[in-house]
Amino acid sequence: MNRQQKEHLKEQIDKLDANEHQQLYNIIQKYTSEITKTPSGVLISSENLSTDCLQEMEKYTLFCLDQKKRMDEDQKTRKNVERLVE
Repeated sequence: MNRQQKEHLKEQIDKLDANEHQQLYNIIQKYTSEITKTPSGVLISSENLSTDCLQEMEKYTLFCLDQKKRMDEDQKTRKNVERLVE
C-alpha cells in the first residue's frame, strides 16, 4: 500500500466512531505489538503494519462506511414514507 492509499485510509478511519476504532485496534493487535499508548489515545506507525493488516483494516473500514450510508438512506426513505402516510 503506497503513501497516498494510506492517507486515504486514515481519512476514512477518521469518519468512524469509537466502537469501530476499537475493532480496528483489535485487528492491528493481531498483526503487531508495536503500539504506543498515550493519555490521549494510541499511536501506531503504518510502516509497522503488514499489507495484510492494512488490507483487513481497509475492508473493515469500507464495510462500516457502507453500512452507515445504507442506514442514512434507509432513514431518509422512512421519513418520506411517514410523510406520505400522514
